[in-house]
Amino acid sequence: MNNGVKGALLVLGAYGAAMLAVILIVALAIMILSGPRSCSAMNSALLALWGTIAAVFLVSVAGVGAAAWKIFPDTSGRAAVMIVYGLALLASYVVVAFGLMVLFNC
Repeated sequence: MNNGVKGALLVLGAYGAAMLAVILIVALAIMILSGPRSCSAMNSALLALWGTIAAVFLVSVAGVGAAAWKIFPDTSGRAAVMIVYGLALLASYVVVAFGLMVLFNC
């Protein structure tokens, strides 16, 4: 298997795992926060949730970086994988963050 296919599988697998973790974290948070609460409690809970999701994404990026270091012998391959993966996670984080703000509407 060539390095391009390995890189694509790495990015797709890691992205799927990161999104699954975020979905589970958000589902758990929604179950916990679904009761009546004040807006200030909701805002602090959202900050903690955003921080948790950001931490999951950063750990995921570190894992992809370590795997890319092993797969690609050249810097350009590593950089391409990290740029694509980082942009995908950044876009997903923006969607999740604004989605949560709309969902909790506080």
